[in-house]
Amino acid sequence: MSRYWKSPLVLAVVLASACTSSGQSPGCPKEGEILETAKLYIEHNATDADTGVHGSFGGEAWSELCIWDPSGQLIMVVDPQGALGDLTVSDLFFESREPPNDEFSISDLTSAFPEGEYTVGGTDFEGSPRVGVALFTHDVPAEPHITAPVLAEDEETAGEATVSPVGVVVNWDPVTELVSGGSLTVAGFEVIVTKVEHDDPNGWSQPIYDVHVGPEATSLSVPEEFFEAGTVYELEVLVLEVSGNQTISAGFFTTGE
Repeated sequence: MSRYWKSPLVLAVVLASACTSSGQSPGCPKEGEILETAKLYIEHNATDADTGVHGSFGGEAWSELCIWDPSGQLIMVVDPQGALGDLTVSDLFFESREPPNDEFSISDLTSAFPEGEYTVGGTDFEGSPRVGVALFTHDVPAEPHITAPVLAEDEETAGEATVSPVGVVVNWDPVTELVSGGSLTVAGFEVIVTKVEHDDPNGWSQPIYDVHVGPEATSLSVPEEFFEAGTVYELEVLVLEVSGNQTISAGFFTTGE
């Protein structure tokens, strides 16, 4: 499975962007009022064996936004144009491309993106400077092992993993270490169940059950009302590390008639 989005509910909203080819800052401020949200983190998909960088920035509507790495190198500029430039943008979520780990390993990613504080600066719709700091670490959690229900590897074989829609409980083993083998601080887990086939190309009505639970949790019940009989679903369990980094395990199943 090629996985470049965590789920259909979280698409990058880069509606208009312009990155300077010279690497020079277009004038984004580095001092000002604090942005409400500034997050930069690693997402590793243990099932698909791919890894990328995600970012989330929000608060007061801004007309331009820049991100610098800990060395001061400009790595991203978002500059809405035309009518969108007049309206401005209040929230931005992006995901980088997530190449397979045999082409771009976790070590490659951590070499390219150093740990530290990434500075975020922008100008709001009134012309006032807004800034923030996104902490970025290399503490990537090890894989969360899903123990129930039994899952298929892909959509095509989901019929081999039939699950009654009544009394579905997702179970997983505790996660206690990083992929590097170091000690892990778990902030929580996220369980996502998604109906795979859904015809709504212009809207957001795809059935998705998405719940966060605490760091000690190892199970979650999914209500019968969410499911349709004879339908393929994707199940994902994410372990969330305290700095924001997260690792996914995923699989597929089909509900019984």
